[in-house]
Amino acid sequence: MAISEMRRVSVIGHESRIDEVVRVLQHLGAVEVSEYGEGLASEEKPTITCPYDPTERLSELDSILADLKYTIDMMGKHRRITKSILENFTGYRLYMTESEWKAQISDGADNVRRLCGRAREIEESMADLSARRTRIASSIEFLEPWEGFKGDSTQLGPGPFVTISLGTADSKGIDSRMEAAASSVPGIAWGAVAAEPARAYMLVAYPTSVSEEAARALSEAGFARVSLDQCSGSPGDEIRRLREELDGISKASDNLEREIDSLVEERPRAFALYDHFSLDRARYYITTKFGGTARTFLVEGWVQQKDMGRFRAAILQIADDIVVQDRPPLEDEIPPVELINGKLAQPFEVITKTMGYPAPGSIDPTPFLAPFFLVFFGLCMTDAVYGLIIAGVALLLMRKMKGRGTQFLNLILACGLATVVVGALLGGWLGDLPTRLFGWRTAILFDPMQSPTTFLILSFGLGIVHIFTGLGIKAYDNVRKGRWLSAIYDQGFWVLFLVGIGLTLGGGSLGPGFSSVAENAKYAALGGAAGLVATQGRHHKNPLQRLGGGVLSLYATTGYMSDIISYARLFGLGFTSTVLASVMNDLMLRPAGIPIIGPVIAVIGLAFGHVFNILINIIGAYVHSSRLQYVEFFGKFFEAGGRRFMPFGAATKYVDVETTKGV
Repeated sequence: MAISEMRRVSVIGHESRIDEVVRVLQHLGAVEVSEYGEGLASEEKPTITCPYDPTERLSELDSILADLKYTIDMMGKHRRITKSILENFTGYRLYMTESEWKAQISDGADNVRRLCGRAREIEESMADLSARRTRIASSIEFLEPWEGFKGDSTQLGPGPFVTISLGTADSKGIDSRMEAAASSVPGIAWGAVAAEPARAYMLVAYPTSVSEEAARALSEAGFARVSLDQCSGSPGDEIRRLREELDGISKASDNLEREIDSLVEERPRAFALYDHFSLDRARYYITTKFGGTARTFLVEGWVQQKDMGRFRAAILQIADDIVVQDRPPLEDEIPPVELINGKLAQPFEVITKTMGYPAPGSIDPTPFLAPFFLVFFGLCMTDAVYGLIIAGVALLLMRKMKGRGTQFLNLILACGLATVVVGALLGGWLGDLPTRLFGWRTAILFDPMQSPTTFLILSFGLGIVHIFTGLGIKAYDNVRKGRWLSAIYDQGFWVLFLVGIGLTLGGGSLGPGFSSVAENAKYAALGGAAGLVATQGRHHKNPLQRLGGGVLSLYATTGYMSDIISYARLFGLGFTSTVLASVMNDLMLRPAGIPIIGPVIAVIGLAFGHVFNILINIIGAYVHSSRLQYVEFFGKFFEAGGRRFMPFGAATKYVDVETTKGV
């Protein structure tokens, strides 16, 4: 239940050991490798660099990974991965045994070239077929109006005596315009090949000797010449040939689809190869952070104290000429932060990390927030069956995800179990369903519907305990750092003052025996206030400013009152959940009396209604329970500013290997 102690480590060895050392670093996943010479001014940075230059290999690996990404994307474009409902939520991962993994990545570069080559060949063939299909469809569309022309297209054009042409014109008034053309140039004859409402398709003939005059007259008539140079016979023959070619393209497309199916069967190999070369690239890239001399290399980084022995043993096992040194952080060094908690508190690190990592040397709030978060979440849901459903879904997801996201799912599981306990205490079993069906009264503590005031007071009471716990943690932090007076001035006086005010105002309502307590509490409040006035302005040198700062500090009382009122959200969310469940029961049980179909409608309606109630309340329960930690609780003691510890390890994108040894 603390922030992990970090050690600064240096590994020095001969350049021939670089590959082995990097593999051990990646396999252990225990070292955050630092840039050699980081933190030094540029003029102070040493000029010596690692003798190993991975630039060329990194370039090769980038090319391989780009080919694999293209291949995987191409497979995904043509054959999407079928995901289950859970996988849509958790993300798709492929699971392999170690032997399956090794089989998939064998002959890695050759398989990459083969897979990528097939993918590119298929894509190019598909693009070519698509272009041909489009071109042929356009040709057929162009020729279809001329299908009525049974002549040979190659015979069109000027002959020794007669010129024959095909062309189109506006249908409206075409006869009169053509007659006018024929009257101006004797010998022009025409006939219709096809007609559409707006366009006429015509065959025109005229003497070659008057070609220029005929062309001019036909142009004035709106005739536009059309060329059928692409036809080797009649348009009808050409259309039949093109349609046969389309059939051939369809068959070729079917063959390509089967090629895609065959390629997609190797998707697991593509995934494994991508992760394999990604890990390979990570190993080469990490060496760019190394320092060294002409024959030696130097690795610097951070290791958790608890992993130091394991790390040293693994490195020294490579060779006895490798030196491993470690030391605590220097005063001007800021180590990364990793939280270490017991199994019970570990799931709640998710909440702390969402806020940010605590500063090095400060207090990890995780174990302190855990019990409050559970109770708050349970109070917001207030139903035991809802808790069972939440816990069941969390277990199902954990089984499906096989280790990924376990920390968050453990948190949800714990929240579900806490909801079961809180729901049982407050009598929430699918709302008030047992009462409605069997007349059972199930509340052990109190029923929120019957005693909303008690629920509200409970929420405020938990808030007071929560806030005072935060003050207590800050006082402990001051004491452990040797700041005893700060603990008394900044936390002790505030607790005395706030408790005194609380008992003075409300102590009498606790019972007949508490009237004297309320009477004496005002002295505690006055004492606390006097202590605050005397100490809260102590950072000022001027006595008047010191006094003024102390008096003004009392205004922070409104902040504490505001913080306590914030806990009314527990009552608001919990009461809303209870009321909604009750309303669902009332609505859905009404049709239950209808013969045969009534009970079916009631069961289905209740199922949908309560699932809806869970979905709309679970997000609010998580968010508002977290918010009470971040604002009201953390504000009393949390010191942010920590940097996440990010060890160099074997992170994969697509594949999980059941045993990570050798990955």
